[in-house]
Amino acid sequence: WNVENQLANSTHVTHKFQQAWDCLNKTYDDLGHKLANYSTIVAFNDPDASGRQALGSTIQGAADAVLHTMNAQYGNRFVFSGADGDTVPFSWQENADGTRSLLYRGMKVDVPPEIEDPNVNPPTDPPTMIENPEYKKLMDTLKETTYVDLGMGMKEDNNGDFISSSGFNTALNGVHFLGGGVDEDGDPENILSLMNEIGNILSRCDPEDGHWATEQDGIDAERMWGKMTDGLEELHAKWMEHNVESQFVKTNQTRLESLDDSYNEQVVSIEDIDPAEAITSLMWAQYSYNAALRIGTGLLSQSLIDYMS
Repeated sequence: WNVENQLANSTHVTHKFQQAWDCLNKTYDDLGHKLANYSTIVAFNDPDASGRQALGSTIQGAADAVLHTMNAQYGNRFVFSGADGDTVPFSWQENADGTRSLLYRGMKVDVPPEIEDPNVNPPTDPPTMIENPEYKKLMDTLKETTYVDLGMGMKEDNNGDFISSSGFNTALNGVHFLGGGVDEDGDPENILSLMNEIGNILSRCDPEDGHWATEQDGIDAERMWGKMTDGLEELHAKWMEHNVESQFVKTNQTRLESLDDSYNEQVVSIEDIDPAEAITSLMWAQYSYNAALRIGTGLLSQSLIDYMS
């Protein structure tokens, strides 16, 4: 019964991880091809500049497509929503200034790790920094776990704490794959947010000649374009990491199927016996027993003691 339960868990996890693998594969392939094509259009030089504004909308549309892919469901649960499969992973928040911010389960993704301590008055130079509670809340989602029994023990230690190696963590976090927070330049470390920011900058370019709205826009776009390429490489690394886990689940399922067959053979050999064979064996055993008693009676003569007893 335990093996059947573990096999059912393994089948569920295998399908969920396959769905995640397909989503990451589509995301990486789409972005890989599109970014290569976009880079030839942007070129960051004047001959190709006239296509920049149109490209801005295209890049933002590509970001929307990736967002929808990463919001995929398996059954009625969101694949990349960590331990909270009921909440939509990624969404856009429309800001008052017309821009939009990326959210993960309702939390802002592009938040700095540290902020200036508001309790220090007057402010110091350099400012006194403390951990950003919004960033901590976002990063805490990466620690979420959902362990299932895949036949590795599911045990606790002497202190009653779960031994993580005895179970399999099925929680998949979208921030883990696409990134979160901002870097030292104030740029997003999430590939969707980078695409959105670059799209905003390109959309501000002159529709006729493609000139940047400001000189700083050109500098920012070129810097963030390089970071978006780096983010794509990071996504590929996380995709390969997930692929290893998916292969483990498949291999483990094969082991459980073999173990299930072995146990079924043992159960069948005990419970599902051939009636004719069982009756024949019983009759033969009874015949042998009676014959043994008869032989014993013939060999051992009765005495007065036998009658007295």
